Amino acid sequence: MYTCFQGISVSSFYSTRKREVNSVVLPPDGSSDSEEGSSEEVIDELYRPTEGQCEDDSSSDNLNGSSSDEAEEGALQNKQANQNKRRKMFSWRKTEFEHQSAATQSCFTAPDELSSPLMFFSKFFDKDIFEVIAQQTNLYSCQLIGCSINTNVSEIKAFIGMKLIMGIVKMPAMENYWATDTRYDKVADVMPLKRYKCLSRMLHFQDNMSSESSEDRLVKIRPVLDHMRSKCMEMESENQFSIDEMMVPYKGKKAGSLRQYLPSKPKKWGFKIFVRAGVSGFVYDFMVYTGKSTFDGSTHTQGKEFGLGANVVLQLCKTIRNPSDCVVYFDNFFTSLRLVTHLNDSMGLRSLGTIRRNRLMGCSVEEDRDLLRRGRGSFDFRVDNDAKLAVVKWADNKTVTLVSSCASVNPVGQVRRYSKEEKKKISVPCPKIVSEYNTHMGGVDLADMMIALYRTPAKSHRWYMGIFWQIVDIAVNNAWLLHRRDAAALGQKHQCLKDFRLDAARGLIYPEKQKRGRPSKENEDDTPEKVIKQPKVPRPVDDMRYDRIDHFPTLSVKGRCRMCQDGQTYIMCQKCKVRLCLVSGQNARNCFLSFHCP
Repeated sequence: MYTCFQGISVSSFYSTRKREVNSVVLPPDGSSDSEEGSSEEVIDELYRPTEGQCEDDSSSDNLNGSSSDEAEEGALQNKQANQNKRRKMFSWRKTEFEHQSAATQSCFTAPDELSSPLMFFSKFFDKDIFEVIAQQTNLYSCQLIGCSINTNVSEIKAFIGMKLIMGIVKMPAMENYWATDTRYDKVADVMPLKRYKCLSRMLHFQDNMSSESSEDRLVKIRPVLDHMRSKCMEMESENQFSIDEMMVPYKGKKAGSLRQYLPSKPKKWGFKIFVRAGVSGFVYDFMVYTGKSTFDGSTHTQGKEFGLGANVVLQLCKTIRNPSDCVVYFDNFFTSLRLVTHLNDSMGLRSLGTIRRNRLMGCSVEEDRDLLRRGRGSFDFRVDNDAKLAVVKWADNKTVTLVSSCASVNPVGQVRRYSKEEKKKISVPCPKIVSEYNTHMGGVDLADMMIALYRTPAKSHRWYMGIFWQIVDIAVNNAWLLHRRDAAALGQKHQCLKDFRLDAARGLIYPEKQKRGRPSKENEDDTPEKVIKQPKVPRPVDDMRYDRIDHFPTLSVKGRCRMCQDGQTYIMCQKCKVRLCLVSGQNARNCFLSFHCP
């Protein structure tokens, strides 16, 4: 029988060990270990305890247990050191905030006169981008079918104008605009259905040959994105901005990981666009989220250590012209204490946003349950005047924590909330930082709402077409907001968004009135040839056609008979509104009677 002089127990064997244990084993016949020479070394990795072996090995257990305890103790010490380091970065006190300030009031240049809707839209979609689209569309058609569809700038404008009208007057299918029963002349009279389908299929923005080697995931739409972004940044801006996500609806499978899922949005599936917008809903800057390659090519490198949300804020804020006069607002996806201090120190840009509890870095405000127990409207705050930070937790139905470099608790206002106990609305105390956030944070949501009112239909097998039509809708809404701003400066009444969109569409379809006289050769080259067939008279339903009531013949303009192929007649049925011939002689026929008899 084997006798164990130095071994390990089962619990020690399966625990983490950092050293080898030598075991001396005597043979069962009682021979000494001198026959085999020196004592046999057994590595504990090959050791397997068997029944009957000694298990009372407290010395070995203590040895291995102490090593694992040392490792755990070291990890705890490192964690505690990191927490202490974070706490030392800020010195929180419950005192008055010394850096309370507000954004400079926005001032805009008043125009001499109010421009047309087309002129406002042309500030974002000018002739240059239309020429690029027309050129790339012809090139793509040559690459795809071997011949050019010969489109031009005027036809591309008319096509986009038709799509803008379709966003207002919606029908179940695109063919319904040209169908006999549901024909809509403002769309169907612009171009034939076959030409419309051809343009829808061939519309393109980038040369496929030059984009094959590019690693940009948005290369097919990049010219439009860059052009629109540059035009938005040229406009006179407000001094209070909000940064948030905007979703472009898309449920297809061809976009791969570009398609995102945001359960909190009305359109949960689609492309995610980070947007910097003003309080009015005007979009001043944006960037499409593409995963790891979102910030490829960016010249701003300091934001990489902050994470995705903070990096988006830094990227969108670096295009602000006068950051020292502005305040930017964002939600808890973006907010961190390091971001707020970095914006203030490096750019002079003040900020305000909600923040998550695990990002407070040692700021100990009152617990949620304690605030809710104190009642609605209670709050707690901490201030670091050296870092120019104020953290406020406020209790409404739930608690919310906010951080700012320009606002704190005072002055405390009042908001109206409904009380279930009293069955009426009551006044609830509200800190200044909360009212500032609620007033200025909704710019991106407002822009998203205006787009959703008359969203341009974007059904296509090509995934990037949805992004293009989203950019068109942003351009229309920005143009309308400029129109509203200029109308207010001139003291005039502005158009509603629907009428403005219709006028912009008419301006794209019919850019100018035809001049008298023979058109020049230049105009002949630019104007597409439009062949519009006269709409066919709808055939009456059988219930009316065969009822034999009030079908009286009347005289009308000469036209083709609806029964025979070669007949020409002046006679029309007063009820059915169709021409039917009555012929005597050698080829006598009575189409009027035949048409009304089953």
